[in-house]
Amino acid sequence: MGLGHGGMAAGAAAVALSAASCATGSCHGGPEAGNHAVQSFAATLWATRDPHAKAAETLHAPRSRRMATLLGIGEPHRARQCLMCHSVQAEVVTALPPDIVADGVSCGACHGDATRWLAVHQLPAWKAMSPADRSELGYRDLTEVASRVRSCIPCHVGDGSREVGHDLIAAGHPRLAFEFSAYQRLWPRHWSPHGKTESRPDFSERSWAAGQAETLAATARLLTVRTSRTAAEARTGGDVHGPDFAEFDCYACHRALSPERVAAAAAGPFRNPAPGVPTWQPWSVSAARLVALAIDDPAARSVGPAAAELRAVFGTRWADADAERLERVAAKAAALEHAAVATAAAIAAQETVVLDAQRDRIDATVAADGAEWRFWDAAAQVYLLMEAADDGGPARLGTTLSGGRAQEHTRDTLDALRASLRFPPGSGGPDRFDPVIFDRDRRAVP
Repeated sequence: MGLGHGGMAAGAAAVALSAASCATGSCHGGPEAGNHAVQSFAATLWATRDPHAKAAETLHAPRSRRMATLLGIGEPHRARQCLMCHSVQAEVVTALPPDIVADGVSCGACHGDATRWLAVHQLPAWKAMSPADRSELGYRDLTEVASRVRSCIPCHVGDGSREVGHDLIAAGHPRLAFEFSAYQRLWPRHWSPHGKTESRPDFSERSWAAGQAETLAATARLLTVRTSRTAAEARTGGDVHGPDFAEFDCYACHRALSPERVAAAAAGPFRNPAPGVPTWQPWSVSAARLVALAIDDPAARSVGPAAAELRAVFGTRWADADAERLERVAAKAAALEHAAVATAAAIAAQETVVLDAQRDRIDATVAADGAEWRFWDAAAQVYLLMEAADDGGPARLGTTLSGGRAQEHTRDTLDALRASLRFPPGSGGPDRFDPVIFDRDRRAVP
């Protein structure tokens, strides 16, 4: 029999990873009730209201099956490439049985393989155990923001074993544009906020700041992986091109090309880059710039320049024999990762994270470098910063993760700003997004 994590038999590991082991009525699968004992119906909330519970189910959809056919990977609900993020397959080496796959992204994906702690966590001794002792048993403590975002990153950003590259996107998979604090607000909370990050007065601000820093570090690591892979291909005699197209601005290529739109894009402060030179990661570069603006810390201020320097390496067309530039990409990616890791550590060490949206600083930055903020990705990141800064404070009671500080008139203008970023129905891109109008409306938010 194959082995799972920790040398346990794969069958035993699969049982511990099954949602059924958590969702019994006497454990976490009780009926949804009031707010006093969320732990008793945590699995019920997950199963009925969290999209992660349906992750494996989506692999049976026509769109998923078409993607798998185009990629030549067989049935998507059996393909390891899909199951690594649509189930708990990443927790064990051997293939999971179908009933465990059907659970989707269940408890073990976030809390860890319960093989060694499933029984003991039901005992009074569990409450007396230190986080380090629990970790030794394979339990992942998600009390603080950093541990939560790190549990999301492998699938929602990518790592050495899981990634959404351009081939997968071209086949029909949504691209990954991860922003932790927004994701955290969207999905229901199936845990009590007592003693966790939700109870902090800087809950929203800390979620945004730590989420951005950890995500930037992961983005840089993934670029290093992709660059190393490309360099290895070159050493075996292949042509050397840039890293995966998924690293670049999607809408540099995927956009309407009517004469009117091309003329408008070339005019004013938001002109496009040179044709044939898509920009590297506007989502991540904008995040780095905003972290540098919004967090008053030397480490945070270094992230923006590190991202800009990395983008500059991509600033001209790639040639077939551009191996030297791959080395520079790897070096700049390492520098960005170092700056982002230092920023995450600095944020974690702060007693209180004060996320001042710094409207005057944003205004000055946009005025000085308007082209930087013409991207839909940059506008979305600005909106998400404003959302986190204006909707702060401890989380409300209940199963939602929203804070409660935004005034009604601010809420209305933020909602209108978000609406301007939505894709038109049936559109594959933000064809109606106007960065000049967005910037005007952003300034009108109280």
